[in-house]
Amino acid sequence: MSILPYIAWNNLYLMIINRTSQIRLLLRFASFILLVNIQTLIAQPGDGNALNVDHVTLTSKILGEDRVIYIQSPKNASSTVRYPVLYLLDGESHFELVGQYCAYLGRWDVSAIPEMIVVGITNTDRARDLTPSHTVLDYFGKENPESWLKTSGGNEKFFQFIQQEVVHYVESHYQTEPFKIFAGHSFGGITTVNCMLTHPDMFNAYIAVSPSFWWDRNYLLKLADQKLSSGSALNKFLFYSDGNEGTSDGSTFHTNVLKFDSLLHAKAVPGLNYEYKYYPDETHMTVPVDSYREALRFIFNGWRFPSMKGEEVTGEKITQHYEKLSKRYGYTMRPNEKFVRDWASHLMKSETTRGNAISMLETLGKMYPSSVETLLALGDAYVMNREKPKAMNCYQKAVTLDAKSSEAKKKLKELQ
Repeated sequence: MSILPYIAWNNLYLMIINRTSQIRLLLRFASFILLVNIQTLIAQPGDGNALNVDHVTLTSKILGEDRVIYIQSPKNASSTVRYPVLYLLDGESHFELVGQYCAYLGRWDVSAIPEMIVVGITNTDRARDLTPSHTVLDYFGKENPESWLKTSGGNEKFFQFIQQEVVHYVESHYQTEPFKIFAGHSFGGITTVNCMLTHPDMFNAYIAVSPSFWWDRNYLLKLADQKLSSGSALNKFLFYSDGNEGTSDGSTFHTNVLKFDSLLHAKAVPGLNYEYKYYPDETHMTVPVDSYREALRFIFNGWRFPSMKGEEVTGEKITQHYEKLSKRYGYTMRPNEKFVRDWASHLMKSETTRGNAISMLETLGKMYPSSVETLLALGDAYVMNREKPKAMNCYQKAVTLDAKSSEAKKKLKELQ
């Protein structure tokens, strides 16, 4: 599938030569979204399936216009737990896809990545906001002063909008951790790379899916060569990818991405943890499907506690694992509470692993000191282990935290 010059669009990025092929691509993408939703409905029937999504309209003083953002919180978000945040460009196109990935991969029984908040930023003038420089040169380098590109070059102002208005709003209204991810596709891809080069401290991790490095005679490739000095540290995560762009239209789309990859290898920037993925069977419009999933797995590689036998796992090992991750990500990371609690409840059934389960729950109680559910589970474990005073102490703490908990009151009364 060839890629023609980018056009000003509201919901699409490119004009495809064959209109029938364009519709086919759109239907394929829409079918994927529908399939994800159907699978979620099957896995979690009933009202529990609904995602927590807020639609917020920000009146931007910086951009002089109203901007709509979508904000998805973890389904069972706790007021005592904070979450990392993924800021996603082209929110009207990719928010549902990325939101479903985060919801599923962060679910307690999957636990491949930490639960997180997803913020989708929708477009008004995409050419203006998602380009690093002003030019009217199109995809093939042809100049057209009256083209849709005449508003281009607004990245810098757009970054101010994100930092001062979007991030400020999210951090003022939601329980956020300091770890932030910036993700985008196509023009959004060069926007995330430009942000990493010019404002690296804005985010901790960057995702660039099929970045349009062709822009303005390879403007960003030249900027990267200047900014990424050998020996200067850049403690960031970067994932970038592309599909079959340029394979049939004679463009330099793919070779430009390869040049960027070679540049990173040559610079060997200390602290920059990066990964490049090439999807030769995917088009420009389908490559986000695999890319966003693999980007999340790359950024949080090793987050989940490793599999081990019941008699091997201990609270101390869990603590050591997440302390190591906390140093890596720059904030206090904790395991999914329900995942550990469920695992411990299973190990409680056997006398051989009961001590391991109690150790896990004791550690979990320290990590989540305000969790009534974990206190009740630990109390039950002490009861099974014939440690009545410890059990009563757990139930009493649970009642103190939640005076309305009939379960905690009942368990305490039974022991008394």
